[in-house]
Amino acid sequence: MDYTSENKNEEKGEIILVTGGARSGKSLYAEALASEPRGAGAEGQTSVLYLATARVTDDEMADRIRRHRVRRPEGWLTWESHRDFAALIAADDQASFSVGDYDTILVEDLGNLLMGVLFDEIPDADTCALTEFDRVEEIVINEITTLAAFACAQGKRLILVTNEIGLGLVPAYRLSRYYRDILGRANRIAAELANRVVFLVSGIPLTLKPASEK
Repeated sequence: MDYTSENKNEEKGEIILVTGGARSGKSLYAEALASEPRGAGAEGQTSVLYLATARVTDDEMADRIRRHRVRRPEGWLTWESHRDFAALIAADDQASFSVGDYDTILVEDLGNLLMGVLFDEIPDADTCALTEFDRVEEIVINEITTLAAFACAQGKRLILVTNEIGLGLVPAYRLSRYYRDILGRANRIAAELANRVVFLVSGIPLTLKPASEK
């Protein structure tokens, strides 16, 4: 992955990880961050590319996706995909837009990204080899690092939303256990790459990693 910028005066990239439990307010917080203009004294609105990773699996998920869609500002561009972000970045004319034209990239969220890759790669989680879960983890981490590298090189703001899981009992089912483990490790890598990490508890943002220059 080489996203070296030719413009040496470009604003530095910024990566923010927003995590929390179910209905903690992490999505609302991330959307508010994405709406903030970047840079000291910045005015007006920022341009936002919203990478929606969820897929419709049942009526409940369809309703959740619908609620997210109607909440987004009209000026944001939504691209629905849970993988192959390198191809999206490389093919600027793929959807009649260029990823590089957007100040902020908001990914909602890493949990659904992982679930999509699991559905793609593992048709039977009860009988598959353990190496198949390793391959899924590699794919997920590659998607995260691809976006992070692009944001850093091109001076973009990347906001990653994820779920904080694994604080309770060990799941009873094999797929759930590996989902928890892979997402936990992916979150750790995302946090390491991030300039700032915010944890939402009952709608209250707690800064785990203060803003810093990387």
